[in-house]
Amino acid sequence: MGRSSRPILDAAAGNMLAMIGIHQDGPCPTDLEICDWTGVPRRRLKAWLAELQESGIVEIEWRGRPPARSRRMRASGGVWTGWTARGKRARGRTA
Repeated sequence: MGRSSRPILDAAAGNMLAMIGIHQDGPCPTDLEICDWTGVPRRRLKAWLAELQESGIVEIEWRGRPPARSRRMRASGGVWTGWTARGKRARGRTA
């Protein structure tokens, strides 16, 4: 019988809520930031975020045509983060 990644993903949900709290006064974290913070593999991130949203742990709004280019998040009923930053500044480069 194979091992499940469920306990790891459940623990990452707590990290995700902390991350959202830190980002309330700024842009929503990028996919890479979320993966680094929570340890969720990038290939699993989209499905994991959908699970968090379906279970009512987080709320996510998307902006732009599919695939959405920007999002914002909040812990259920909490304060929204800003929209995800894009461009050179979001990638850590300076002009």
